[in-house]
Amino acid sequence: MKKKELCAVACLFWLAGCSDPASDEIEIVKNLFPVQFSVQLQKEVLPFSSTRSMPPNTVPEPTVPDGDNPDKELKELCSVIEYLVYKDGDQPELVKHRTYHANTEPDFGIVYDTLLAGNYQVYLLAHQSQKATFSENAFSFDELSDSFYKGQKLQLKEGDETNVDINLQRIVSRIEFKAADKIPEDIIRFELAVSNRPDRLDILTGKGIVSSGPNDFSYEFKTEEKGQSGKIHSFYSFIPTGDEKISVTLTATGPDNQILRKRTVTDIIPITNKIIRYTGILYTPPKPDETENTFNLIIGNNGEWDEPEENELPE
Repeated sequence: MKKKELCAVACLFWLAGCSDPASDEIEIVKNLFPVQFSVQLQKEVLPFSSTRSMPPNTVPEPTVPDGDNPDKELKELCSVIEYLVYKDGDQPELVKHRTYHANTEPDFGIVYDTLLAGNYQVYLLAHQSQKATFSENAFSFDELSDSFYKGQKLQLKEGDETNVDINLQRIVSRIEFKAADKIPEDIIRFELAVSNRPDRLDILTGKGIVSSGPNDFSYEFKTEEKGQSGKIHSFYSFIPTGDEKISVTLTATGPDNQILRKRTVTDIIPITNKIIRYTGILYTPPKPDETENTFNLIIGNNGEWDEPEENELPE
C-alpha cells in the first residue's frame, strides 16, 4: 500500500475514534465565518518620490501623481501591514495579530480571515519600517517611517460573509530642516538631537507615545555633496495625545569634532498629514556679532502635505 493510502486509513481511524470533546472542536470550526478586508489609501494621500535624505532613512519629498498613473499601488507607499482584531468591550481583548509583507504576499492589501460571530474592533497599520515590535497595545519601531492607520468596528452575525473596504489615513507628521546655505568643505557631519518625540503608537487610539530612549540622528556628508545647497534633514513623528511639543538641537561638526554651528528649535507641534519645514542657515559658522537665537515655527491654517509651509530662520 502506498504511503498516501496508509495516511488516509490512519486519518479515518482517528476520526472514527473521536470522543465528544473532539466533536465540539469540529463544531467550533463550523461556527467560523469568513471576513475579507481590502486595504486602500485615502485619495488625498499623495505618494513620495525617491530623493535622498537623512540616512539611514530615506525620507523623500512629496509629489503630485502624474496624469498617466494618478493612483499609486499600496505597496509603493508601504511594505508591511499589521492586522489586529480585538474583542469589543469595556476592556478590549486581543484576539489575533498578523503581519503581512509586500514581498511575500501575492494579494498584499487584502486580508482574509475567519471569526466567530460577535462584536470586534479591527485595526490596520501600514508602514515601511524594517522592524516593528508590539507589546501592551503599542507598536515600537527600529525607525519610524511613513505610516497609515484605521480602526474599524465589525459586527459579525452567524452566516455572514463580510467584505469591508478599509481606507487608511496617514497618521504621521514630517519635521524638516532645509539648509539655506551651501554645504561647506570642512563639514564632517550634521546631528539632530530630538526630545519629546512621539515615536511609538497606541494602536487603540492611533496616537503617539513618547519613548524614554534617545532620538538622535546623524548624517555624514560625502565629498561630492560639498558645495550643494538646499539639503533637507528630516524625521517622522506620530501625533501626541496632549500638548507635548518636540524640541531639536541641530549641530554641524567639522574636523576633530569642532562645532561649526549649533542651534535649537523648540515648540514643534506635529500635525497629521502635514510637513513642518524650517528653512535657514544650518552649517555655516556664525559671524562674531551674530546671535545664536532659537526660533519657532507658525503653521498656516491651510497647509497641505504636498505644499509645505516655508519659513526663513532668523539670522
